[in-house]
Amino acid sequence: MKEYKIDLHVHTNVNPHAFSTLEENVRAASKKGMKVIAITNHGPELQDTPHWWHLSNMVILPEIIEDVRVLKGVEANILNENGDIDVSDKICHKLDIVLAGFHAIDRYGEIGIREKNTNAVINLMKKQKADIIVHLGNPIFPIDYEKVVEVAKQQNIALEVNNTSLNGKTRIGSEKNCKILLELAKKKGCYISLGTDSHYSGQIGVFDKAIKLIESVDYPEELIINSSIEQLEKFLELRKTLKHKI
Repeated sequence: MKEYKIDLHVHTNVNPHAFSTLEENVRAASKKGMKVIAITNHGPELQDTPHWWHLSNMVILPEIIEDVRVLKGVEANILNENGDIDVSDKICHKLDIVLAGFHAIDRYGEIGIREKNTNAVINLMKKQKADIIVHLGNPIFPIDYEKVVEVAKQQNIALEVNNTSLNGKTRIGSEKNCKILLELAKKKGCYISLGTDSHYSGQIGVFDKAIKLIESVDYPEELIINSSIEQLEKFLELRKTLKHKI
């Protein structure tokens, strides 16, 4: 089984439902030989998230800590069918990477409407504000995977395979949907990202279930953005170019 030394979805305990500090996460990543981690705490619309100042002030962090490259990022919340997110353009432009996804927030309203959810993701991708769309396998947010994959390919946005979604403890029922998503994404040649969605330092770099799933569909390694430093740099440079056109 291939080892992935880049983890693009990591939380710290500024989100109170997570349990490790930034330094604990970096220390754990360093011990595991990780090359890159992205700190992607939730956007402010979720109930237990920090003030937006936290996101804005991430610029003070060194690029390298304990031999691990630390990307400054966020996991933004999709707010509505228009594809708006809860992080301003000003803050997004300060960050290295922007993840976005669905969470059951009051502002979004009804979550079980397939057409609404599909439109929300598509409209977000067309705005070029997010680099990676996360945990789309969640069955409580049904979407039209074929339509979403089509637009992800057009907009050069990565779709996440979320290891936590596959552990049978959260977002239960995601595995079937993730496999459908991957099969469609492979046909279209979409970028994907493996993310642990770590809420505890020991989870960083643990991609076992995600790897098993991508191997089951023989997903091309050159389309997995965290398969190597070179692939990640290429993707981030592409995304920077696309976002600057908006």
